[in-house]
Amino acid sequence: MPQQRHEMYRPIHKAIRHMMYTTAHDLSVADFQDKPLADGALASLETTISMLILHAGHEEVYVHPPLEERAPGFIESFEKDHGNDELVYAQLRKLSNEVGSVSGGRKSELGNEIYDIYNQFVGTYVDHLYREEHELQQALWDNFTDEELGAIEAALDASITPDVMGQFITLIGDSFNPDDLVSFIGAMKGGMPPEVFQHVVQMFESATPAGIWAKVKERI
Repeated sequence: MPQQRHEMYRPIHKAIRHMMYTTAHDLSVADFQDKPLADGALASLETTISMLILHAGHEEVYVHPPLEERAPGFIESFEKDHGNDELVYAQLRKLSNEVGSVSGGRKSELGNEIYDIYNQFVGTYVDHLYREEHELQQALWDNFTDEELGAIEAALDASITPDVMGQFITLIGDSFNPDDLVSFIGAMKGGMPPEVFQHVVQMFESATPAGIWAKVKERI
């Protein structure tokens, strides 16, 4: 059986898909004429936008530059996608801000418009994720050793603030199967001081359904 190469995209993309689909559901069921419900759905949307911007920034700072050096021009289309995403985020944020300044049926109209634009965006973004997992990941394998990829990922992880790391861990705990978690946690172990790693494990335990975590403990 061939040795498994270091995957940088598929694991975190599971968490991102979970986050995006949850927000789609939140927008779908929200009554935009009920302020607390509308505020909750829009908060979910803003969290997703903020996390996607952060994710793109991590790629552009830590992954794209070294790949550009070894495969010039390859990442151009992926960075173009990020630019197009920013335009959609601005549109969604503008409409979200308008919800608080209108009344009655106009709130529902804006809710429907936000829902439609967001779900169209999700379809485009899921295709972007797939291309990263296959085309971009293959380019990384073709141009870097697993040790080099691990170092890139370690530098990226070290840049994440504790509060953002907590958000990612919550998403991962909600969206990974036991084998995913065992692999992901194992990969983190070597790059952290023991006391920090133990704290991260405790965060994963809190964020993961008990039945899944019991299997993780058996397999670690």
